[in-house]
Amino acid sequence: MTQATTRHFVTAAIVQAAPGFRELRISIREQGQADDVALIAVRPMHDTADVLAAFGWRLVRPLEYVAGPNEERGRVEPCTPAATSAAECMRNAVRREIRARTLARLAHPTARHFHPVLLNGDHSRDPIGWTFRVGQGGDRTYAWVTAAGHICPGAGVPSVVDAKRNLRHEYMAAMLEEHPPADALPLDQFHPGDVLARTLLIVRNGGTPDLAEHQAPTDEEQQVPAFKRGDKVVCADGVTRTVEGMASAVSGEPARVVVEGGEWIAENCQRANREDVLDAHRRCNAAATRVRTELDPSNPEWRAALDELTGTLAFLRQADPIVRVALDEDDARAAAQCVHPDACGFQPLYNPGEDEPVAWTFRVSHGAASRYGVVTRNAEVSPIGLYEYPTTAERAYRQHESALTR
Repeated sequence: MTQATTRHFVTAAIVQAAPGFRELRISIREQGQADDVALIAVRPMHDTADVLAAFGWRLVRPLEYVAGPNEERGRVEPCTPAATSAAECMRNAVRREIRARTLARLAHPTARHFHPVLLNGDHSRDPIGWTFRVGQGGDRTYAWVTAAGHICPGAGVPSVVDAKRNLRHEYMAAMLEEHPPADALPLDQFHPGDVLARTLLIVRNGGTPDLAEHQAPTDEEQQVPAFKRGDKVVCADGVTRTVEGMASAVSGEPARVVVEGGEWIAENCQRANREDVLDAHRRCNAAATRVRTELDPSNPEWRAALDELTGTLAFLRQADPIVRVALDEDDARAAAQCVHPDACGFQPLYNPGEDEPVAWTFRVSHGAASRYGVVTRNAEVSPIGLYEYPTTAERAYRQHESALTR
């Protein structure tokens, strides 16, 4: 007896996906299954049959309209994705969303509530990026990621309105540059069309597909890297610098990379572009999970995971300002709590014009007995003592530091 082919059913509807944003949303499920197996979401000006063909599906018979839920339903079967330019444009739009959501969640694991942003309300174009919420409750902020895969610096801004404004400014600034920044991850390295609909379903449900599955490293990438102008690299002294180019090759000498201020041996430098930092975060999280959940120092795999965690944290401390500040703050907290076990309420202190804190104030005791001190970026409790107000402690700290430099 011949085995029956799996049957797939499609539901298509134009939905209000976000305030001021409508999309044609197509879901596909297998017969007998309650959950969808694939999802396609594109701008609503496209014909449903053309969209399905772009992602490797073909209508078995014309769609039927269902008035109650205001949607179309029918049966589909797999096929080879259409090879037209219009189909590739639709696939690239979905690739951009998959890439943006994936990169955002790698940078901010608590990222939720993605909202597409159009350029000045232009509904004839695809989104220029997405805003998303980071954290919950009173600690929540709003960040953004462009359609090119570039994520906003820092932890985010207080409101989604600010995030949208900053995203539009980033987009316009990139358009006005003589050489706009390249895509964070080239779209042609992502899955082919017949897999995109399944991957979009994963990311819209809060999942994070492994970026390594989307990329095919070449032999050149596995050798000593040839850095290009604009790359960020961590040099042998631990400082992140911008590449100006590769030095002229000298017979018998190692390849050298030219950065602001001089040259460094390329083999001793680590690429630290956004995608490299995000990949390090992914590997760091995986290693940390292995080390934390399966404690067994006698296991070679556990020790390898610990080495991976140590190495990626060392890289991130140099290449990612957010990680660097977070690790320094952990060291500062530990130093303060060695002297004052109940130290809490740490707040950063910045020097004018600098993006990273130089110290943190902290509180000891509670209520009327509260007193405030300062611990430096070098994990040293400042000798200024404790004061009734944090502003007084900060003033005393700055006066002390100023006296040391005279």
